[in-house]
Amino acid sequence: MRSFIKRLTPERLKKLYRSLRGRILGAAFGVFGRLPIRQDRVVLENVWGYGDNPKSIALALRKQKKKLDIIFVAGGTKQTAPPKGIKLVRAGSLRAVYYLSTARVWVDCNHKPYYVRKRNGQFYMQTWHGSLPLKRIEGDAKGLGARYLEEAAYDTGLADVFLSDSEFCNDVYRHAFGYKGRIAMTGSPRLDNLLKNAGATDKRALKRRSAILSRLGLKGNKAIALYAPTFRGGGEDAGPLKAFDAAETLKALKARFGKDFELLVKLHPLALSYGCGAGAVGGRDVSSYPNIYELLEVTDVLITDYSNTMFEFSYTGRPCFLFAPDSDRYARERGMYFVYDRLPFPIAADSAALSSEIRNYDPERYAARGQAFYRDLGVREDGRASLRAARIIMSEINKGL
Repeated sequence: MRSFIKRLTPERLKKLYRSLRGRILGAAFGVFGRLPIRQDRVVLENVWGYGDNPKSIALALRKQKKKLDIIFVAGGTKQTAPPKGIKLVRAGSLRAVYYLSTARVWVDCNHKPYYVRKRNGQFYMQTWHGSLPLKRIEGDAKGLGARYLEEAAYDTGLADVFLSDSEFCNDVYRHAFGYKGRIAMTGSPRLDNLLKNAGATDKRALKRRSAILSRLGLKGNKAIALYAPTFRGGGEDAGPLKAFDAAETLKALKARFGKDFELLVKLHPLALSYGCGAGAVGGRDVSSYPNIYELLEVTDVLITDYSNTMFEFSYTGRPCFLFAPDSDRYARERGMYFVYDRLPFPIAADSAALSSEIRNYDPERYAARGQAFYRDLGVREDGRASLRAARIIMSEINKGL
């Protein structure tokens, strides 16, 4: 409902609201900024909700010997309650401003807006939300607009450390973000559970898999194929959905892997806000499931197009296929860091080609291609990123004690 009302609201009123809200919250930072900084307070934030890299880091901090005051500032309307020891606060609220103003450490995976005021003695960890990117980002991207880039530059200027998963991302942070500070090669915290649990057969991993399947309403008697196309913009998202042949894809998967598959479909939140629906595809719609990385944990085969989940999922060694009927136009309009046709995945422009790629999939060939690709980029992902990030934070906190 909120997204529907937002689309109907005139742009002039939106700008007026943002301006007034920013002034009020900026003034609140001035007031709360007079209070002492709490050395044990860490505020983690994600505009999309309780998730992504900040969530994984929060959970790692919760396990530290030293008890911390851990605050998670989350956007969105529906939130999963965090475990004991992590306090959930609504983004853009006066409570959020209070905690940000008095915290020793900030952690975020998005931009801090202009009204946020960082104080002397505060430490800001920027984790970003893209890991290894396919699409060009920030200053390297096309058409983001002056306002976006100005806010991005403001956030970059606040950061004390950026987390990275590769030598390639280090370079992207330097030229796309214009960042000149410290970069920590920790890996991506949000991938830790995926890397530890995908394919694992110990009791803990099997119990976790069963719990995720249960939340999806699945019994686990079929293999899982996840179709997760990325956001294109407005009505453009409907085209690839209509071109995707679910029935033919399921036949090809069974023929190649010798199993019956359950097809899950997860659309990007922005595609949903434009009225696109997974019903045009077939399969089980899991677009409302809040954590795509939990979905990837139980996924046996991923089908996507331009999402960086292609890289993240492939670290598990499981098959990933790219279904991209509009790759030429997308690359031309959005810009990519890599030549699309040279990515280390089977690529198809229509359903017949996708079926053929699945039926003829050679795991050894694509494993070798992937290893060479990630080696050249200097990728570091081993499932211990959250712990490394937590250690950096604890080091900063201990400095102030």
